[in-house]
Amino acid sequence: MRRHGAAVLAAALAAVLLGGVLASGCGVRPTGVLSAGDRPVAAGSQAAAITVYLVRGDRLVPVVRPGLPGQPYLSIGQLSVPPTASDLALGLHTEVAHTLVARVVGDPSVLIVDQVPTDERRRWRWSRLALAQIACTAQAISGVERVQLWNGPAPDQHGWGRISCAQFQDLLD
Repeated sequence: MRRHGAAVLAAALAAVLLGGVLASGCGVRPTGVLSAGDRPVAAGSQAAAITVYLVRGDRLVPVVRPGLPGQPYLSIGQLSVPPTASDLALGLHTEVAHTLVARVVGDPSVLIVDQVPTDERRRWRWSRLALAQIACTAQAISGVERVQLWNGPAPDQHGWGRISCAQFQDLLD
């Protein structure tokens, strides 16, 4: 019986050794240590904070929010976004009911703001607080001095009126 156990053990050892020899020729060769390079670093511009003017009672209140890289006019779009829970707790809301889009054409100091959808814009009338929110939020953007707004006060022959935050100084907190 002892002999039989030794024979089985020798056969198992031979099988393991043979398997190791055969597996070593299957294509995977040992290599030295390879470097993967430096650790990754996020390469992108740091977004500046944006200022959005919200309404408390009948006054404008500046609220600072995080910006997004490559989105210089994000604050204009934020005017039509429902206030956060913390904004609501402070009694803040927005008077801007339509989604806004902003762009610059020609003079970079004039921000053109339009509402979406544009097919309803002829029926829309801005409240004074909404106009103030748009003008002051736009002028919080670096380089913007005036806003050209569809159906703004004193519209030109094409329906665009110009506003500035200075027109609403009495509403600033």
